Amino acid sequence: MSKKILLVGASGLVGNNLLQVLENNASELILLSRKRIENQISVEQIITNFDDIKEINYQETINEVYIAIGKKLSLFELMYIKKENRRSFEKVDFDYIKSIAEFALSRGAKSIALVSAVGADNNSKNLYLSVKGKIEKEILSLGFEKVVIARPSHLLGKRVNEKTNPIVLTFEKITNLTGYLLLGPFKKFRNVHAKKVAKSLVSKMNNEIKGKQILYYDDFKNY
Repeated sequence: MSKKILLVGASGLVGNNLLQVLENNASELILLSRKRIENQISVEQIITNFDDIKEINYQETINEVYIAIGKKLSLFELMYIKKENRRSFEKVDFDYIKSIAEFALSRGAKSIALVSAVGADNNSKNLYLSVKGKIEKEILSLGFEKVVIARPSHLLGKRVNEKTNPIVLTFEKITNLTGYLLLGPFKKFRNVHAKKVAKSLVSKMNNEIKGKQILYYDDFKNY
């Protein structure tokens, strides 16, 4: 049966891979973004300022929503975000995601997929992980029948319209090798390709299991 799917964040790393996977499914796809995504003539697009999500005049039923947005941070900021930048981070990674989820729910969505991060914990002293944990908890409280949350570690893959950062490239080369030393409960901290995360999210959203599903490295690796 064809579904109407809302995808938010199609210009990002995981989001763009989700777009490619979902385009191959027998579903009607709607993109929600701040700027029009090029070369997507046949896909419906809702263009809006994310501060105005509640004002969107879209009355058709939505079955599922995928949210893959987040403020771009440096490797250092994953450990420490300066005070002057904290509110803008929280605005994107909590406020916007909550508003989008509520919008989709109000249009009938029963299932939601969210790209979070390994180590997400609302009680964490690390702001990045704390906010990720808080938005997960908020999403779970909204009343969706099905919630699939991906918690990847560092994401590999070519970002759309972005040059490769040599610092990030060096980090990836080192951690791709040292990742083999991460075993047991530490395996979830291995680098993972964004395409694998996207494919696993779609696969889990398409199964018959309701309730909460949390995905880690072992859930991604075979896609």
